[in-house]
Amino acid sequence: MADEYNIDQIAGIEITPTDMEAIIDMARTIRILQDYINDPTAHGIAKLMTTVLKITNTVMSTDLVDIMERGLQDPQLDKALLDPPKVGIGGMLKEMQNEDFQKGLGIMLALLKAIGRAASE
Repeated sequence: MADEYNIDQIAGIEITPTDMEAIIDMARTIRILQDYINDPTAHGIAKLMTTVLKITNTVMSTDLVDIMERGLQDPQLDKALLDPPKVGIGGMLKEMQNEDFQKGLGIMLALLKAIGRAASE
């Protein structure tokens, strides 16, 4: 018949045995996912994603992201990561005079207090 399609030439695409193996592997993966995704699993994933999205939304609505981004791009941080300085109690006390250290410590303390208040509720 002239109207019959050759399975190897659908839409002008040649399908090789390797392509067929890949398609079969995808079908098997989909079957595994169908067996795995049941109502309790879907609810668990939805609950987890809701929490992640809430945290993401909360963090994105603060300046914390911008501050962290700028801090992570600081060239002095790169130097410290490549050659970490050893700091003892004396070094910590010396850094207490540094204004940037004081601000960073203040932010960390405020974050720890907020976490503590949230844990009490």
